[in-house]
Amino acid sequence: MSIATLQQEVQALPAEDQDKLAAFLLSLRMKRDGLLEEISRRLDDRDPSGWVEWNAVKGSAGKKSA
Repeated sequence: MSIATLQQEVQALPAEDQDKLAAFLLSLRMKRDGLLEEISRRLDDRDPSGWVEWNAVKGSAGKKSA
């Protein structure tokens, strides 16, 4: 199946199914890029010196780091 065919099929899906597919694809990308392990490591960090202020995270959401 070609990417163009997949895109057409996905476009025809109801919004809820598109959202589920988007979440699934994001989880695959995060696994591939090693982000799930990094997120788990950060969430499990009990040392406050490794924590990041919420305002710093909130302000950088969606921005790629250099």
